[in-house]
Amino acid sequence: MKGGIIRKTAALSSEQHLHQVSSSCSLPFLSILEKCSVLKDVKKIHAHAVTCGLSHFTYITSRILARYTDTGDMDDAYELFDSITSPTIFNWNTIIRGFSKTTEAERGLLVFIKMRRSAIEPNMHAFPFVVKSCGAILSLFQVHAQVFVFGFNLDVYVTSSLIRRYSNLGEVELAHKVFDECTMRNVVCWTSLISGYCSRGLFDRARQVFNEMPEKTDASWSAMVSGYVQNKRYEEAMELFLELKASLSGNLNRSLLVSALSACSALGVFEEGRWIHSYIDGKGLEHGLELGTALVDFYAKCGFIELAMKVFDKIHGKDVTAWSAMIVGLAMNGHSRFAVQIFSEMLRRKLKPNAITFIGLLTACNHGGLVDEGTTYFKVMDLVYGIPPSIEHYGCMVDLLSRAGKTKEAEQMVLSMPIEPDGAIWGSLLHGCFVHGDNELAERVGSHIIKVEPEHYGRYVGLANAYAAMGRWEGVAKVRRVMKERGVIATAGWSLVEVSGTAHRFLANDMTHPMLPEIYEMLSDLTSDMVLNL
Repeated sequence: MKGGIIRKTAALSSEQHLHQVSSSCSLPFLSILEKCSVLKDVKKIHAHAVTCGLSHFTYITSRILARYTDTGDMDDAYELFDSITSPTIFNWNTIIRGFSKTTEAERGLLVFIKMRRSAIEPNMHAFPFVVKSCGAILSLFQVHAQVFVFGFNLDVYVTSSLIRRYSNLGEVELAHKVFDECTMRNVVCWTSLISGYCSRGLFDRARQVFNEMPEKTDASWSAMVSGYVQNKRYEEAMELFLELKASLSGNLNRSLLVSALSACSALGVFEEGRWIHSYIDGKGLEHGLELGTALVDFYAKCGFIELAMKVFDKIHGKDVTAWSAMIVGLAMNGHSRFAVQIFSEMLRRKLKPNAITFIGLLTACNHGGLVDEGTTYFKVMDLVYGIPPSIEHYGCMVDLLSRAGKTKEAEQMVLSMPIEPDGAIWGSLLHGCFVHGDNELAERVGSHIIKVEPEHYGRYVGLANAYAAMGRWEGVAKVRRVMKERGVIATAGWSLVEVSGTAHRFLANDMTHPMLPEIYEMLSDLTSDMVLNL
């Protein structure tokens, strides 16, 4: 009896000693592991843990598993996870979280199913990742039901993940229903719902939710401004940004600044864009890729190509998006040869061009009359880089050939397009016919283009001009008659004027402008001054 107790005590003492030794070894081991951000280093430490006998400690294995998922190596992560005899809830959550951040997110859902079949109950930390793993609405419905089963339907983090996922899957009304049932709403709940409505083009609903926020954050402002910009509602984006700027008490985040710069670029609001640049420099913010590229695009579209180039030169680790923005900017401002040189430099740095790069190149060739170069680029984009031409690329090529007087070649390209040519492409060909006197082709193209865009006033004018150039006045009369029958009227001309950072739109004969009395009073004063100075 006494000997048995002694043996048990000795065995227990031996186990405790092993635990103490392993624990003392594990402390520096964990410290090194936490600093690893490169996959090969994580693998070395994993191998060392196995060699030293540390891998049987659950907390060691759990940390290695987490590092694998953090580096994105889900194959090794899952292999390690699968080798664990009794995974903890932390292990299950880690592997689901890892998959949810990859393009194989639905594998996280399969792991969750396996977890439930193993009779492991999920906790509140599991569901946000499981929800994110749902790629189809049916899967989300089933997971949402599980949320209720385990009583996490009132947890703010679970709820916010549901709102975001329903919104991302296009079910924004269901997202709003979850939002309404949520008693504690965090900023993710609000911004996810705003982004969801914006993505569906429901801006009035998005703005209503935004206005109802008890306390707006930079994330909510960013979501609303970004939503306007992504849907080309630049004036509303600018209006909202100016409202934020007027009440500014904190800092503006990068996402918001990028969106605001995009609005400035589209509207040509130079003063406000310069303010943003000054704000960035004043706060000591690194330009980075996103902000730097947005600034390049802004300056180029406002016609300040030297400033665009200056910003471009300061961007560290330029990616294809930054190079493409510079190429497009140079092309827009008529620096065709320089754009081609920049492209050559980009290739020299082993960067692969994308579809936007070639739009910039073809635009440069178009503006510079570089027909042979443009034709070559159009061919190599598909043959060499595997980028099939889009309608924008075809549009550039048709315009290039038409401007160069190669209207027959341009027509052949239009007729051989694998995608349906739009009115802009036909319009480019029609313009080329006018410039180079190809009246017969102009008539054919003009007759076709009013079928493609039957409500476009300019297309009828183009056809009428073709008939007039050939002296066929009965054709001109016929076009005018058709326009009258179809109720086609001219689109009112408008101009945009920037005053104190705000863009003001003026339409011809507009009687609905909110400052109409002041405008006409100023016009009257200017007219009087002009008369007096005659």
